[in-house]
Amino acid sequence: MNISVPNSPLNVAIVSNATSGGGAEKSMFALHQEFLRTGLDSSFVALNKNLPTNGVPKVTILNRRWKSGIKSTINNYFDFRKTIRSINPKILILNCELPELFGSLINFKGQIICVEHTTHPWYKKRNLGKIVRLILRVKKVQWVTVIKDNKKIWFGKNAIAYIPNPYVPLSKTNKLSSLPPSITFIGGMKKNKRPEWVIKAGIKSDLMVHVYGDGPLKIILEEKYRNSLENIKFYGFQAGIWETLPINTLVVIPSEFEGDGMVVMEAILSGSPVALAENQDLKRFQLEDKHYFRDINQLCEIIKKYEKNNFKELIPPDSLKTNLSSARSLNTITTKWIELLSDISYTKISK
Repeated sequence: MNISVPNSPLNVAIVSNATSGGGAEKSMFALHQEFLRTGLDSSFVALNKNLPTNGVPKVTILNRRWKSGIKSTINNYFDFRKTIRSINPKILILNCELPELFGSLINFKGQIICVEHTTHPWYKKRNLGKIVRLILRVKKVQWVTVIKDNKKIWFGKNAIAYIPNPYVPLSKTNKLSSLPPSITFIGGMKKNKRPEWVIKAGIKSDLMVHVYGDGPLKIILEEKYRNSLENIKFYGFQAGIWETLPINTLVVIPSEFEGDGMVVMEAILSGSPVALAENQDLKRFQLEDKHYFRDINQLCEIIKKYEKNNFKELIPPDSLKTNLSSARSLNTITTKWIELLSDISYTKISK
């Protein structure tokens, strides 16, 4: 399927925390590459230092480091402002808290689009978030949500569109299957993701635990469980996890809340067995009840019931994979974004 690009050239700048890491970052970086492939004039600005981009054009990576303090953030803002002035885009697409903050401060004459990636924005920074979003409201920003049935934006105008994050297909590397059953956590190492639930469940179930991800809890949990490191492996952030993850490891998503649930989607489409915390955000995937747990004890019950058969009964059905891969294909999502950007650009010209 060929994607049609608007007749009038669009100059778009996507601003994200990084080019990789969480679902928002990976998705938006993939979208930038697809924009370029279709001929759309797109630039990508990553506010934090991260992995090399393998020669992807029109990418600017600024010098801020994660959790580096207020002085670094102020310098980062000035670098951001200089970069945006140099690119001179007609449309800014802002993703997550720090880009929103910078977008509220910059003097920008074009159209700003903010993308809502979570059901709990500005988590534990609500007062600052209210101020930022009230300023953005005065600036008449438009909102896009990646969360189905969630067009109500916290301290913002209702979203003008629902466009989920795209799924970037995996390579066809075969998974290992000769290892004993294990459980795996993949995601940010922070409080609302509840990685320790997976660790405690693994210890109780006497299974190997694999923990992928970075964040403020990583060092704390490594220290807390330093005497159990033979059975608990902390890998930090790693690209390409799904290509090599053993087929008989249960991917556990114990999050208190989620946004688009990119890890869940990737786990399902990779063919991994999954177990999810029972909450409104994760219930959107409409898996059978056997996949859901309310607490650590219920998670242990799931592990005990299904580990003998390598968790095969917890692999989601092919029909769900087919529906997700179609609805979330990079081609489909790019088309939706280009149509939206075209409409916004036409509306601005018509005024």
